[in-house]
Amino acid sequence: MDNDDSGAGRIRIAPGYATLQLAAALRAVSDHPDPQVRANGATKARQWEQVMVGMFTGAIAVGSRTPLDGAPAWVTPDVVKGGFATGDFKAGGPLQGHELATLAAAGMAPTPAARRWLNARLLTDEGLASLYALLDSGCYEINVPEEGALLVVAWLTRHGKLEQAREVLDAIAPWFDRLRFYPLPAAQPRRFGERVFLAPVSAAVSALQKRQGDGNPRILAQRAAVRVRLPLYDRVLRLFLDSVDGAPPSIDIGADGAWRDPASGKFRIAGGWPCRLYPAGWRERGEALLREWQAHAAAARTDDSLAELCGYLHLCVSEPAALSGRDVGRIRLILGRYISKRGLPGSAQLAALRSAQARQVAAVPYHLLAGVLADRLRAVAQDGGLDDPAPLGVPVTVAEAASLGEDAGAPIPAVLLAKLDRCSIESVPVLVERGVIGSAEVLAGVLPQLSAAINGAALAEPSLKQLYGALYQAFRRRRSLLLQNLQSQVRIGELPWVAAVNAQRQQGLAPRTLARRTLDELALLALTSFPQTAIPNPLIQELNTLAGNAGLDLPLVEELAADIFMGTFGHKFANVAAHASAMLDDSLYYHYYGIDAAVRAQLRELAQRRDGSAATQANADGLTGLCEARAGVRSGFGTVINNAMVIEQQQILTTHNLAALVARLDLDGELQAHYERMAQQCFAWICRNQHNALNAWPGDPRAIRNAAYAWRQMVFFLSMTAAATHADFIAWAHSHLAQESPRLRQRLAPALAGLELAAAGRSLDDPASLASGARRLLAYAKGQHWMAVA
Repeated sequence: MDNDDSGAGRIRIAPGYATLQLAAALRAVSDHPDPQVRANGATKARQWEQVMVGMFTGAIAVGSRTPLDGAPAWVTPDVVKGGFATGDFKAGGPLQGHELATLAAAGMAPTPAARRWLNARLLTDEGLASLYALLDSGCYEINVPEEGALLVVAWLTRHGKLEQAREVLDAIAPWFDRLRFYPLPAAQPRRFGERVFLAPVSAAVSALQKRQGDGNPRILAQRAAVRVRLPLYDRVLRLFLDSVDGAPPSIDIGADGAWRDPASGKFRIAGGWPCRLYPAGWRERGEALLREWQAHAAAARTDDSLAELCGYLHLCVSEPAALSGRDVGRIRLILGRYISKRGLPGSAQLAALRSAQARQVAAVPYHLLAGVLADRLRAVAQDGGLDDPAPLGVPVTVAEAASLGEDAGAPIPAVLLAKLDRCSIESVPVLVERGVIGSAEVLAGVLPQLSAAINGAALAEPSLKQLYGALYQAFRRRRSLLLQNLQSQVRIGELPWVAAVNAQRQQGLAPRTLARRTLDELALLALTSFPQTAIPNPLIQELNTLAGNAGLDLPLVEELAADIFMGTFGHKFANVAAHASAMLDDSLYYHYYGIDAAVRAQLRELAQRRDGSAATQANADGLTGLCEARAGVRSGFGTVINNAMVIEQQQILTTHNLAALVARLDLDGELQAHYERMAQQCFAWICRNQHNALNAWPGDPRAIRNAAYAWRQMVFFLSMTAAATHADFIAWAHSHLAQESPRLRQRLAPALAGLELAAAGRSLDDPASLASGARRLLAYAKGQHWMAVA
């Protein structure tokens, strides 16, 4: 960053970050072998080109909460990685399919003025009637918050609140020509409540369609062989045996084509030869078999004995005189080897073999069953979840089997039914227990469905409650902007139509009890189910929302991105750090991370400063300086590693929300039975993480960072237990690590030694500790990380 000549103290973002992102996108376009990745790279390259043009021309004010020239804060900008606005609007751009369909139905061409007409038509009596119908049915989808604005106008109009409707229209009407203020029609209403789903039914259909085209080539080849090729082989063989002169069919044939004497058991070349007698109808049978062979020859091997035998059959049928004695001998050898191995056609030996082979391929292939399940799902509304997936998992019906050419009754395998898990509607704890929600990030993704219902609980009218839920979820999909000078992101209440909805709330319906119960349950679920994961930003957003609805002051702080860090934290970070200090004073956590009495005193001093412009800035500056001193570097835009090191120190001092959640929600009592198990789960996860890193890329900075974050969580949980538990845990960790590879033991031993020293009350920073090889596991280092060379 640098100073802008146009105003003292104003910060201007340098274009270096955008340049690097553009270069990465262009490399993907030119070098990546996957065409889909190249296409995505082209889209990203276009977006970053727009970002850079906007930065240079001043059309995009990077760092502002209103980055687009002339656009109010409520307009949803198109935002790329790092919080940079591209200059496009999420509710704008080319006309979408449903818009084109509406224009076509009205006999209108898709002109530049089309979107203005599409918006304005909904203010007519006919248009309002259509919006009323959508409100009544709930069959609409709002992907961007703007798409619900005219539904709010319709609701207000219908309920006689004309002045409020006029205020919303005054705000949005100037944007009718550029933005969509109407929703996408849907097949069924979206529901909001305590039961959630991860993905719509359409996502499961797409996954099954991919599986439908992935039939195992070996299994398909085996089925084709058993069902087509081998029966054909048997009939061709029978045809040639019918042309043998004098060979008793009860006599076996050896592998060399010799007849075997049943009395002596010895092979002897005697008896008849093939292609000597052609009974009536023989050639006609041969021609029919050749036609059948040719129908399957394209998918069959051309170098096997059946292909060779059919070649001879073609000669016998078309030009038998062309067969040489050598050809007849070769045919006899093929017949002999075949019958010696499998038995004569019609024999019990061959019948048993063919029956066993048929049983092996009787099961319907999974790719066909994937198609059956996909067809069943297509009959269900595609944009919602599944209340009860069980009826979709019944065995293949007679009608379905007939369309496949298979037998009815085949069960749908569990691996395919698992594709329905992501769209199954269930409670969050059940989905976590089943493993459907497998991470804190996935948990955060479904929480807007819960929060939407809780936020809408103070709205009495059902259609407005439904509308608010859709608006809330759409707003949660809005990406955060890169902001300067401690500005806050746009809040949902700043959207004029949402503000109009909020005005309809009834105090008697305040959802405080439900919000608090949900907040406690979700915090416990996140901590106990995914203890190795720092609370991700989307989950922090939802927990903050629930806390607000519960009337609780819950101080949670977001994880900051090092590549766009502006060198200051904001006063809430200092307050959270001070609260953590009060909770963890003289704990294992503070011993391990070297948070001494002087640091704790400085944190207490920051906490005593009250909010206000001067105190707020002092808190921010004080915490930033403290973190820089602990990291031994200075932060600032452009020094990514330095920024990361400073941010990590802030995360250590604040425990990255762990202390706040445990203390403010009073969870310690419920967590006491879990702390040791949670710490063990963190350590086991770190071992797996580092084992994978050693096999792939030992110096992978992301793997080291993730291990350090999980280690910090582990130390916190362990610090919440008694001192005796510390010793038990360290003994368990040594035992667990002893079962790992020597390389992994060498990699993690310094960190475990450091934990052991901290548990004994010794500092990891004194020379003796350093000489012993003990290390503090941090995510970043000034030079090469010690784990990268271990």
